[in-house]
Amino acid sequence: MSAPRTHVVPTGALSQQAADWMADALQTTLAAQPRASLALSGGSTPGPAYRALATRVLPWERVDIYFVDERFVPPDHAESNYRLVEDTLLRPLQLAPSQVFRMEGEREDRDDAARDYAARLPAVLDVVLLGMGDDGHTASLFPGHAALEEHEQRVLAVVGPKPPPWRLTLTLPVLQAARQVLTLVSGAGKRDTVRRALAGDSSLPVARVTNTEWMLDPAAAGR
Repeated sequence: MSAPRTHVVPTGALSQQAADWMADALQTTLAAQPRASLALSGGSTPGPAYRALATRVLPWERVDIYFVDERFVPPDHAESNYRLVEDTLLRPLQLAPSQVFRMEGEREDRDDAARDYAARLPAVLDVVLLGMGDDGHTASLFPGHAALEEHEQRVLAVVGPKPPPWRLTLTLPVLQAARQVLTLVSGAGKRDTVRRALAGDSSLPVARVTNTEWMLDPAAAGR
């Protein structure tokens, strides 16, 4: 297996270059088809990239927004990935509600919420932005979790190790089928995990998304 494509960029340029990557991926998709799907993750590193992406000139009316994972909290909760994306991307762009497919973290029946979201997903996602936790998790797929072995369900309700514990997440088959994937990582605290993931350590969920490119700051890259 060839090594994944890796971009190491200056810390101050990480958000801008991640935004450029997403904008270019969307432009490539829209040159070939009428609409493009963009699936986004939460976290402190992606947020500034979404703010930068909101300044890019694109035919945004042709882009549909999906979510990689979500906590079971209301959409206005401080821990909501939807709220992060709303604040940094959706509101600045004033996207129509019909273009935004959020995971419904306020639902009481978690399994129904997972099934309903799976039904709303396109057959294949065009562009996906992932992050990575210190433990090597990506989306809400955590090391050693049974969800990593799911091959049929496209969305699952899972319990994570940090509060709030219940999450909705896309599964590995969905991520592996996506046309263009970028994993965005920053910080020296993730350096060892990045090294293991790039070496193909399959105990790390992020290493099992083998179709991704990586974008790292020098601290995460160990350079």
